[in-house]
Amino acid sequence: MEFRDLTIQVDEETTVPPGLPSFRQGGVIRNNESDGYESDYMTTTLHVGTHIDAPFHFDPDGRRIGDLKLSELVRPTKVADIRDQGWDSPNTQIPVKPIKEALSSPIQEDDYLFVHTGWADKYIDKAKYYLESPYYAPEVSQFVVDSGARGLITDTPIDSGEHGYPNHFKLCENGCVIVENVANLGGLPEEFITWVVPMKIRNGEGAPARVFIAD
Repeated sequence: MEFRDLTIQVDEETTVPPGLPSFRQGGVIRNNESDGYESDYMTTTLHVGTHIDAPFHFDPDGRRIGDLKLSELVRPTKVADIRDQGWDSPNTQIPVKPIKEALSSPIQEDDYLFVHTGWADKYIDKAKYYLESPYYAPEVSQFVVDSGARGLITDTPIDSGEHGYPNHFKLCENGCVIVENVANLGGLPEEFITWVVPMKIRNGEGAPARVFIAD
């Protein structure tokens, strides 16, 4: 089985949301100071690169990363590819209509909805990725909740902080997960299984995640 990795590789140049600390990695022990081994430490926001938001992120009564079972996070996935419709433009609000129209079949309960805007393809390594990103109209998160989906995966931030966080609130308060900043998305099939494997942080409201599919 061949796997395709949809995860951003993280280093100290990785763009993070405004106001959050950048990823930092440093050495504790180097091999020329030991019996031949290296050991590093890191400091980071939990929302670095490709990451998952647990319901607790915007719901004080919601579950945390440590509460989520892998069986919940490895799910059938339906793709809405809206790249050719101009929604990958700066500061654009994306409505639900083009997303619904781009689905090849209805979302089933506990599926992921995977929306491919094209924004990460252009700007994932640039400051404007967060500062000028498109964002979803609140009706998008309502559609996810009404469809019974397990969560929303996308290649752009789902909310613009300038316009509040309605999609984060709606999804988290309804027990859905959010996976943001996936990349390497060219040529995706219309349906597949997505593996979302976060660092298992007991009290995490989010976590870096390895996201991949089987080609």
